[in-house]
Amino acid sequence: MLSVSEYAKKFDMAVLAQDTTESVIRTGCERARDYRVAAYYTTPTWTPLVAEVLRGSDVHVGVALAFPYGTQTTRTKEAEIHEALEVGGTALDMVINIGALKSGDLALVEREIAMLADRARDGGALSKVIIEVGFLTDEEIRTATRMGVDHGVDHVKTATGSAVLPDVRHLEVMTSALGGRTRLKLSGVPRTFALAATLWMLDMGVDLIGTRSAPDLVDQYRAHVEKSQAAEKIPARV
Repeated sequence: MLSVSEYAKKFDMAVLAQDTTESVIRTGCERARDYRVAAYYTTPTWTPLVAEVLRGSDVHVGVALAFPYGTQTTRTKEAEIHEALEVGGTALDMVINIGALKSGDLALVEREIAMLADRARDGGALSKVIIEVGFLTDEEIRTATRMGVDHGVDHVKTATGSAVLPDVRHLEVMTSALGGRTRLKLSGVPRTFALAATLWMLDMGVDLIGTRSAPDLVDQYRAHVEKSQAAEKIPARV
Protein backbone atom coordinates (compact mmCIF):
# COMPACT_ATOMS: atom_id res chain seq x y z
CA MET A 1 0.00 0.00 0.00
CA LEU A 2 1.24 3.48 -0.87
CA SER A 3 1.86 5.87 1.99
CA VAL A 4 -0.28 9.01 2.02
CA SER A 5 2.66 11.12 0.85
CA GLU A 6 3.41 8.67 -1.98
CA TYR A 7 -0.23 8.73 -3.05
CA ALA A 8 -0.26 12.55 -3.07
CA LYS A 9 2.71 12.53 -5.45
CA LYS A 10 0.60 10.61 -7.97
CA PHE A 11 -1.39 13.79 -8.68
CA ASP A 12 -0.94 16.93 -10.71
CA MET A 13 -3.37 19.77 -10.08
CA ALA A 14 -4.31 22.35 -12.71
CA VAL A 15 -6.37 25.52 -13.04
CA LEU A 16 -6.60 26.46 -16.71
CA ALA A 17 -9.91 28.20 -17.32
CA GLN A 18 -9.86 31.49 -19.25
CA ASP A 19 -11.56 33.45 -16.44
CA THR A 20 -9.23 32.29 -13.69
CA THR A 21 -8.25 35.13 -11.35
CA GLU A 22 -5.10 35.70 -9.33
CA SER A 23 -6.84 34.82 -6.07
CA VAL A 24 -7.92 31.45 -7.49
CA ILE A 25 -4.36 30.75 -8.65
CA ARG A 26 -2.94 31.63 -5.24
CA THR A 27 -5.47 29.48 -3.39
CA GLY A 28 -4.77 26.55 -5.70
CA CYS A 29 -1.01 26.93 -5.23
CA GLU A 30 -1.41 26.94 -1.48
CA ARG A 31 -3.53 23.78 -1.54
CA ALA A 32 -1.06 22.06 -3.86
CA ARG A 33 1.78 23.04 -1.52
CA ASP A 34 -0.11 21.96 1.61
CA TYR A 35 -1.01 18.56 0.13
CA ARG A 36 2.42 18.17 -1.51
CA VAL A 37 1.08 16.93 -4.82
CA ALA A 38 3.45 16.40 -7.74
CA ALA A 39 2.80 19.65 -9.67
CA TYR A 40 0.48 22.61 -10.02
CA TYR A 41 -0.33 23.71 -13.58
CA THR A 42 -1.55 26.97 -15.03
CA THR A 43 -1.36 28.70 -18.39
CA PRO A 44 1.95 30.54 -19.02
CA THR A 45 0.85 34.00 -17.87
CA TRP A 46 0.60 32.75 -14.27
CA THR A 47 3.93 30.91 -14.14
CA PRO A 48 5.91 33.64 -12.31
CA LEU A 49 3.22 33.81 -9.61
CA VAL A 50 3.09 30.03 -9.24
CA ALA A 51 6.89 29.88 -8.98
CA GLU A 52 6.77 32.55 -6.27
CA VAL A 53 4.10 30.83 -4.16
CA LEU A 54 5.62 27.36 -4.52
CA ARG A 55 9.20 28.48 -3.85
CA GLY A 56 10.79 26.25 -1.21
CA SER A 57 8.25 23.44 -1.69
CA ASP A 58 8.71 20.13 -3.51
CA VAL A 59 5.73 20.83 -5.83
CA HIS A 60 6.68 21.35 -9.48
CA VAL A 61 5.74 24.59 -11.20
CA GLY A 62 3.67 23.26 -14.10
CA VAL A 63 3.10 25.12 -17.35
CA ALA A 64 0.49 24.14 -19.97
CA LEU A 65 2.01 24.91 -23.38
CA ALA A 66 0.22 25.25 -26.75
CA PHE A 67 -2.95 24.74 -24.75
CA PRO A 68 -5.51 23.45 -25.55
CA TYR A 69 -5.31 22.92 -29.34
CA GLY A 70 -1.62 22.39 -30.08
CA THR A 71 -1.84 24.25 -33.38
CA GLN A 72 0.71 26.96 -32.67
CA THR A 73 3.74 27.00 -34.95
CA THR A 74 6.89 25.21 -33.88
CA ARG A 75 8.65 28.54 -33.38
CA THR A 76 5.84 29.73 -31.12
CA LYS A 77 5.98 26.53 -29.08
CA GLU A 78 9.74 26.89 -28.75
CA ALA A 79 9.31 30.47 -27.51
CA GLU A 80 6.72 29.30 -24.95
CA ILE A 81 9.11 26.62 -23.70
CA HIS A 82 11.99 29.11 -23.42
CA GLU A 83 9.91 31.65 -21.49
CA ALA A 84 8.39 29.01 -19.20
CA LEU A 85 11.85 27.84 -18.16
CA GLU A 86 13.10 31.40 -17.81
CA VAL A 87 10.37 32.40 -15.33
CA GLY A 88 10.53 29.27 -13.16
CA GLY A 89 8.60 26.47 -14.85
CA THR A 90 9.81 23.02 -13.79
CA ALA A 91 7.23 20.75 -15.47
CA LEU A 92 6.15 21.44 -19.05
CA ASP A 93 3.07 19.87 -20.67
CA MET A 94 2.80 20.53 -24.43
CA VAL A 95 -0.07 19.62 -26.75
CA ILE A 96 1.07 18.00 -29.99
CA ASN A 97 -0.20 19.17 -33.37
CA ILE A 98 -3.06 16.69 -33.63
CA GLY A 99 -4.05 17.69 -37.15
CA ALA A 100 -0.48 17.19 -38.36
CA LEU A 101 -0.42 13.70 -36.86
CA LYS A 102 -3.71 12.77 -38.49
CA SER A 103 -2.52 14.24 -41.81
CA GLY A 104 0.57 12.04 -41.74
CA ASP A 105 3.07 14.84 -41.09
CA LEU A 106 4.91 12.74 -38.56
CA ALA A 107 8.14 14.68 -39.03
CA LEU A 108 6.57 17.87 -37.67
CA VAL A 109 5.06 16.09 -34.67
CA GLU A 110 8.30 14.30 -33.86
CA ARG A 111 10.34 17.47 -34.26
CA GLU A 112 8.18 19.28 -31.71
CA ILE A 113 8.26 16.38 -29.26
CA ALA A 114 12.06 16.18 -29.55
CA MET A 115 12.30 19.94 -29.03
CA LEU A 116 10.24 19.79 -25.83
CA ALA A 117 12.21 16.85 -24.46
CA ASP A 118 15.58 18.42 -25.22
CA ARG A 119 14.76 21.94 -23.97
CA ALA A 120 13.14 20.65 -20.78
CA ARG A 121 16.04 18.31 -20.07
CA ASP A 122 18.58 21.10 -20.60
CA GLY A 123 16.52 23.36 -18.32
CA GLY A 124 16.18 20.79 -15.54
CA ALA A 125 12.42 20.46 -16.04
CA LEU A 126 10.04 17.55 -16.60
CA SER A 127 8.53 17.07 -20.07
CA LYS A 128 5.03 15.79 -20.75
CA VAL A 129 3.46 15.38 -24.18
CA ILE A 130 -0.34 15.70 -24.47
CA ILE A 131 -1.66 13.61 -27.37
CA GLU A 132 -5.45 14.16 -26.95
CA VAL A 133 -6.43 10.54 -27.44
CA GLY A 134 -10.11 11.25 -28.08
CA PHE A 135 -9.27 12.45 -31.60
CA LEU A 136 -6.92 9.58 -32.46
CA THR A 137 -7.11 6.03 -33.76
CA ASP A 138 -5.36 3.28 -31.83
CA GLU A 139 -2.49 3.33 -34.32
CA GLU A 140 -2.13 7.11 -34.03
CA ILE A 141 -2.08 6.79 -30.24
CA ARG A 142 0.67 4.18 -30.48
CA THR A 143 2.64 6.35 -32.91
CA ALA A 144 2.50 9.45 -30.70
CA THR A 145 3.30 7.45 -27.57
CA ARG A 146 6.31 5.82 -29.23
CA MET A 147 7.61 9.22 -30.33
CA GLY A 148 7.53 10.33 -26.71
CA VAL A 149 9.34 7.17 -25.65
CA ASP A 150 11.96 7.50 -28.38
CA HIS A 151 12.83 11.03 -27.28
CA GLY A 152 12.76 10.29 -23.56
CA VAL A 153 9.90 12.52 -22.42
CA ASP A 154 8.97 11.97 -18.80
CA HIS A 155 5.27 11.36 -19.46
CA VAL A 156 2.91 10.86 -22.35
CA LYS A 157 -0.41 12.36 -21.31
CA THR A 158 -3.89 11.36 -22.45
CA ALA A 159 -5.78 14.63 -22.85
CA THR A 160 -6.20 18.32 -22.10
CA GLY A 161 -9.63 17.87 -20.55
CA SER A 162 -11.12 20.37 -22.99
CA ALA A 163 -12.31 17.75 -25.51
CA VAL A 164 -13.18 14.04 -25.50
CA LEU A 165 -12.36 12.24 -22.26
CA PRO A 166 -10.03 9.22 -22.35
CA ASP A 167 -11.35 5.73 -21.67
CA VAL A 168 -9.81 2.44 -20.54
CA ARG A 169 -9.06 1.32 -24.10
CA HIS A 170 -6.99 4.47 -24.68
CA LEU A 171 -4.96 3.69 -21.56
CA GLU A 172 -4.40 0.11 -22.68
CA VAL A 173 -3.15 1.23 -26.10
CA MET A 174 -0.80 3.80 -24.56
CA THR A 175 0.50 1.34 -21.97
CA SER A 176 1.29 -1.19 -24.71
CA ALA A 177 3.51 1.39 -26.45
CA LEU A 178 5.39 2.64 -23.38
CA GLY A 179 9.03 1.88 -22.70
CA GLY A 180 12.27 3.29 -21.39
CA ARG A 181 11.90 6.14 -18.90
CA THR A 182 8.57 7.40 -20.24
CA ARG A 183 5.49 6.94 -18.07
CA LEU A 184 1.76 7.49 -18.45
CA LYS A 185 -0.17 10.49 -17.19
CA LEU A 186 -3.96 10.31 -17.14
CA SER A 187 -5.73 13.63 -17.48
CA GLY A 188 -9.08 14.81 -18.74
CA VAL A 189 -10.94 12.88 -16.06
CA PRO A 190 -14.21 13.93 -14.39
CA ARG A 191 -13.75 16.25 -11.41
CA THR A 192 -15.72 13.78 -9.28
CA PHE A 193 -13.08 11.08 -9.86
CA ALA A 194 -13.51 8.47 -7.11
CA LEU A 195 -10.82 7.05 -4.81
CA ALA A 196 -11.45 3.49 -6.01
CA ALA A 197 -11.00 4.60 -9.62
CA THR A 198 -7.62 6.19 -8.86
CA LEU A 199 -6.35 3.01 -7.20
CA TRP A 200 -7.53 0.95 -10.16
CA MET A 201 -5.86 3.28 -12.66
CA LEU A 202 -2.59 3.21 -10.72
CA ASP A 203 -2.73 -0.59 -10.74
CA MET A 204 -3.23 -0.43 -14.53
CA GLY A 205 0.11 1.34 -14.91
CA VAL A 206 -0.91 5.01 -14.76
CA ASP A 207 1.90 6.93 -13.04
CA LEU A 208 0.28 10.37 -12.68
CA ILE A 209 -3.31 11.59 -12.57
CA GLY A 210 -4.21 15.17 -13.37
CA THR A 211 -7.25 16.40 -11.43
CA ARG A 212 -8.32 19.42 -9.41
CA SER A 213 -9.89 16.95 -6.97
CA ALA A 214 -6.47 15.81 -5.72
CA PRO A 215 -6.79 17.32 -2.20
CA ASP A 216 -10.15 15.62 -1.63
CA LEU A 217 -8.77 12.33 -2.93
CA VAL A 218 -5.73 12.57 -0.66
CA ASP A 219 -8.04 13.16 2.31
CA GLN A 220 -10.10 10.12 1.32
CA TYR A 221 -6.96 8.02 0.93
CA ARG A 222 -5.65 9.12 4.34
CA ALA A 223 -8.94 7.98 5.91
CA HIS A 224 -8.71 4.71 3.97
CA VAL A 225 -5.17 4.06 5.24
CA GLU A 226 -6.10 4.92 8.83
CA LYS A 227 -9.10 2.60 8.66
CA SER A 228 -6.97 -0.23 7.26
CA GLN A 229 -4.33 0.26 9.94
CA ALA A 230 -6.97 0.29 12.68
CA ALA A 231 -8.52 -2.91 11.32
CA GLU A 232 -5.14 -4.66 11.44
CA LYS A 233 -4.88 -3.92 15.17
CA ILE A 234 -8.24 -5.55 16.00
CA PRO A 235 -7.61 -9.03 17.46
CA ALA A 236 -9.15 -11.86 15.47
CA ARG A 237 -12.18 -13.51 17.07
CA VAL A 238 -11.65 -17.05 18.35
